[in-house]
Amino acid sequence: MTQVASRSEGLRDWQKEAFEKWVSSGYRAIVEAVTGTGKTHVGLAATLDSVSRGRQVLVVVPSIDLLEQWYTAMVKALPSVRIGRRGNGHNDTFRQYDVLITTIQSAIRPGAPMPRTGALLVADEVHRYGAGSFAKVLINRFEERLGLTATLERQDDGVDTHLMPYFENLVKGCDAARGRRDGILAPVRVMTVAVPFSADEAAKFQDLDEKAKSLRNTLIYDYGCAAEPFGEFMKNAVDLSKERHLPASRVASRYLSAFSKRRALLADCEGKLQALAAITPGLAKSKRSIVFSETKESAAKGAEVLKAGGVAAHQYSSHLDRVGRTRILKQFRSGELTSLVAPRVLDEGIDVPAVDVGVIIASSSSKR
Repeated sequence: MTQVASRSEGLRDWQKEAFEKWVSSGYRAIVEAVTGTGKTHVGLAATLDSVSRGRQVLVVVPSIDLLEQWYTAMVKALPSVRIGRRGNGHNDTFRQYDVLITTIQSAIRPGAPMPRTGALLVADEVHRYGAGSFAKVLINRFEERLGLTATLERQDDGVDTHLMPYFENLVKGCDAARGRRDGILAPVRVMTVAVPFSADEAAKFQDLDEKAKSLRNTLIYDYGCAAEPFGEFMKNAVDLSKERHLPASRVASRYLSAFSKRRALLADCEGKLQALAAITPGLAKSKRSIVFSETKESAAKGAEVLKAGGVAAHQYSSHLDRVGRTRILKQFRSGELTSLVAPRVLDEGIDVPAVDVGVIIASSSSKR
């Protein structure tokens, strides 16, 4: 364990424990730790440990922002390691580098450079790779495997079908209670506020809800779609919708349309924006705040509500290019902006300054 200890110097207690559990689990595990507690540092320790034993490392991330964030962190923390990138205009290979950080899209392309057999795979936001084409990155070339996630859950069976058989072990790294106990996370107060539909929204929702339920039953009982888990049902419905020559295709397409419209109605209902307007005076006194929305449209509307109430706010979403997103985050850090309204793009992994208030106006009430 001498070598392990040297690789885990400077880690927080939970990070050191998670790293050592990964080692004792045969270098194969998913580490689950709540956002903000420093999962990346476990990945850095694992990377240094593997490189020191002569192994190459592929780090897979789901977005360009995380690609650059990981690269910056690695170059700073591991100055003696040769680190390259693939994605965002970079096309490095293992011929020049010990470590490649790549987007998942680049990693699964035909002909993508792969390390020597026996390498380490570090899969950031690993829950993303539990199904579909993304699961192609989970190959036997990687003898050592580390997954990182805040919440190991999916709406389909990808965790049980793909992720756990591949990574084999689950390490409970740091939950919210430990994060607060160890002084990593600030204590928080959570309030749930119910908002009403307007009469028109309520009527539309009821109509869409009845349609979706009826079509769902038809797909299950007449066309053999799986009833549970819901993710598997959705996969069946999407697959059927593509089979244009089948009668079930039209039913599946109508269901998906009703489901999408119902979700959009929840995301963009006027009551949420009215509630946001009502708390704007409090947000104006906050040093920094983030509003999490469901869609780009609701983010744009939310930003306008905040600006109308005197808050220096801006939408932060995928419609911006990377330069634009970087500029807005810089303004947020400096205090030029005091609130961001973001649809999911800030949900996972992106480093942002500490905030006083978070407001969730997204439609989903899932654990994630």
